[in-house]
Amino acid sequence: MKQSSPMKTIFDFGMYDASDTLYYLEAGFRVVAVEANPSLLERARSALAPYIASEQLHLIGGAISNDHTDVELTVCGEDSGSSSIYAVRVNGRNPVGTYTVPGITTLDLIEQFGTPYYLKIDLEGADRLAVLSLSARTKPEYLSFEANEDTEELVEHAATIGFTKFKLIHQCSFREISNQNNLADRAARKLVRLLGFAEPQYVRRGGRLFKVAHSSGPAPWCSDGAWCSRDAILARWRRAKSAPMGNAWYDLQAS
Repeated sequence: MKQSSPMKTIFDFGMYDASDTLYYLEAGFRVVAVEANPSLLERARSALAPYIASEQLHLIGGAISNDHTDVELTVCGEDSGSSSIYAVRVNGRNPVGTYTVPGITTLDLIEQFGTPYYLKIDLEGADRLAVLSLSARTKPEYLSFEANEDTEELVEHAATIGFTKFKLIHQCSFREISNQNNLADRAARKLVRLLGFAEPQYVRRGGRLFKVAHSSGPAPWCSDGAWCSRDAILARWRRAKSAPMGNAWYDLQAS
């Protein structure tokens, strides 16, 4: 992922274990990473201290919200990355407690740091709060968010404010949906299973390894597959959600 000068900014909403944040930093971007879980923030402050000292990385503690009201984060004991401000999403997944954290709006961050080149959103059910807050004036060059029940509404909003190209990326293979069952990938999965693993833990794309369930994969400008129109991506999403998805999930990318 090549980066041109001057340094451009990426917003990483839902930093989790900082896998994506580190990827963007190593590519030469300035990163504003938002994370609601204080324990994950502390780990990142320690692991990424040199980037913080150089001001290439800005860590923001809090939850993306519509206002500045404090928000309650329910922590998922099965996977801290699945913690959510919507407790119902964590019910049945060993909730282990809550944190009360400040609410932060997308506009707050844009006013402080400027409109980002890329906005990556992974907020466990709260992606819509960030997407719907964008306007034609504040939209980034690239956007990604997790495909969910509200995907069609969010795609329509993105198109309304000026996004014209879209991709749907399978988050277990980092393949564009129309490429996800190609022969090479099927052979690789078969080999992984012969070695005793259920699914690959890492996937190589663009010369780099991405950890499944910890990374959003390659950034939109270098992700797999071709861009398509709003109508085409909505048709692909409707087909995908009508088929058995198992443990699969998708990110919607826009430009």
